[in-house]
Amino acid sequence: MSDVEKINCARISFAPLSVEDIESPVNEVLRLIESSGLKVETGAMDTLVWGSPGEISDIIEKIQSEMDGKAKYILDIRISNTCGCAGDGRSCRL
Repeated sequence: MSDVEKINCARISFAPLSVEDIESPVNEVLRLIESSGLKVETGAMDTLVWGSPGEISDIIEKIQSEMDGKAKYILDIRISNTCGCAGDGRSCRL
């Protein structure tokens, strides 16, 4: 598999700070991630995203640019290039 075809897995967790309503900013970030067109699996505390290294970088940059000025937050990201992804998404070891 060449670098161009390499699939990475990222675990993204967005935590708004100093807000009473955490649902609105979290839902906005989820919409951004889901609109990326990448394979996504949303969990209770984080979201898994599968894509090329560039695609994952793009969605991280989009989250930051959209949320800066709207909320203070912690964006926790774990990226694996050895997740064993074969397109099924069930092999991610993050």
